[in-house]
Amino acid sequence: MSWPSPSGGDPGVPEPCVVLADRAGRAEFAALQRTLTTLGVPSVRVESGASPSLSAVPGDGTLTLDGRLVTPTVVWARDLPRAPAADLAGRVRADSWHTLVGQLRALAPSALPGGAPGRLEQLAGAAREGVRTPRTVVTTDPGAAAAAMSGTHIVVKVLDEHFVETVPGLLVGVFPEVVPRRDAARWTPLDFPVIVQEHVRHDTELRVYHLGGAVHAYAVTKAAPDALWRDAASVRVVPVPPPPKVTDAVLRLAARFGLTYGAFDLLLDGEDVVFLEINVDGDWRWYESRAGDRAVSLAAARMVCALHLRAVPSAGLRPPLGVVDLLMLGSGNGPRGR
Repeated sequence: MSWPSPSGGDPGVPEPCVVLADRAGRAEFAALQRTLTTLGVPSVRVESGASPSLSAVPGDGTLTLDGRLVTPTVVWARDLPRAPAADLAGRVRADSWHTLVGQLRALAPSALPGGAPGRLEQLAGAAREGVRTPRTVVTTDPGAAAAAMSGTHIVVKVLDEHFVETVPGLLVGVFPEVVPRRDAARWTPLDFPVIVQEHVRHDTELRVYHLGGAVHAYAVTKAAPDALWRDAASVRVVPVPPPPKVTDAVLRLAARFGLTYGAFDLLLDGEDVVFLEINVDGDWRWYESRAGDRAVSLAAARMVCALHLRAVPSAGLRPPLGVVDLLMLGSGNGPRGR
């Protein structure tokens, strides 16, 4: 657990504070916390695996962490692992921490990322908003689904996240694959459902970030869907102005799903915007490091500061927000959770 600044004032009076909770070793929140400290915004960062002394009081919205009393103004919990355990007691312990940290959002007036729609909800919502989606089937018989589709290739992906924590601290990837449709049509049925989609030929792939109404985009060039993890050095990332149709689609979908933060994967096929998925825990430092900018880090700091000030209007920030882009915001070593 990280407290970047000592407690000030009366220890019996709760301190308004931003609470950040994340998987250990991630770059995003470490950089964000450094920026918040420079701006004079109190924060605490709780990483998976920590077991602080803790008391939460839902009635008055206070939280005591290792003896320090705070009132959460913003709670941002992302990519929280539900670690495996060898026995019942270990499982109860892991589940209890996972559940509590996820529910700390209830103590704050602002909770991020917001909604957490699943893959099917995302695709159905995008279709209802008039945003183009690939033809999709969720099925235990991917061979039959592939045979019924047109085109030369299909995409197969899991229904949930791309990573599974098989033992504490070890993430194993289950990545999307582009498969020749004729090969996939010969597959035998499975005993679990998967997503089968048409492979959309496109001009540009975009990773687009929504942060409290701000929209930032990167064009991503890669040889295969899993290149981000298997051959990261070959992936080219370039910051681009989001086209108006992209911004419109992202804002409408963020509003539909109640998202303050979200990382959108989109395609541009001529004039069409094609929606693939939203990752509400999506990383941004890796994309920034490849692109050589800090636009999303700056937007994240501005968003959290604005939400904190909304909860505590009398709080002041040390420097103007415009200097955030000059700060050392950390660096990412790889696209852990994408």
